[in-house]
Amino acid sequence: MNARLIAITQIIFAILTTSIVTDCKKEYKGDDPEYFKKIEESQAYLKAHVKDKYEISDLSNTREEAIYKFLEAVQNEQKDRYIFTKEEYINIFLPNTLDENTLSNTMPLEQAWKFTDLRRYIALESLQNIFKKHKNQKFKIETLTWRYEGRQLMALKGHRVGNLTISFGNEKVTLEEVRLVIEHQGKYKVCVIGT
Repeated sequence: MNARLIAITQIIFAILTTSIVTDCKKEYKGDDPEYFKKIEESQAYLKAHVKDKYEISDLSNTREEAIYKFLEAVQNEQKDRYIFTKEEYINIFLPNTLDENTLSNTMPLEQAWKFTDLRRYIALESLQNIFKKHKNQKFKIETLTWRYEGRQLMALKGHRVGNLTISFGNEKVTLEEVRLVIEHQGKYKVCVIGT
């Protein structure tokens, strides 16, 4: 294969990858003639899980505490603590975001979860690498801002993270992986992470 063909192949791959990632909310039917039926079933499932009150594990008293506990858990290699579990994400978060143009509006639930789980995996890898670099060092949250005061999502309230900087001694690290903290009945938990 000559260099020009390799370059063309790389450009096509980059365009396709960018198109898929940036347009992930567009409907993709693939070879599945039942695709729209699966979306309708997913929507019905989510509507059936809309409630006024939910049981959510590992809640914190403040938004800031929710982020600190999540980061501390990642540092201690407990990456499944203080973040919405798969069940909480599908049965609590997604039902309360039905009108918010989320992935679940354009793809079946399992496909939406696979995409979310991939984003989580990449974000967790990034965070774990930061903590590995600063092994056995305590961190402190230096800066934490919010993009807006909170958005009502039916029984939940979403708080989007703005700027988040932590420090290890004199070294400061800006984190972009933590995206959304959910509030439910005055308690908080990290819900969405990504890169």
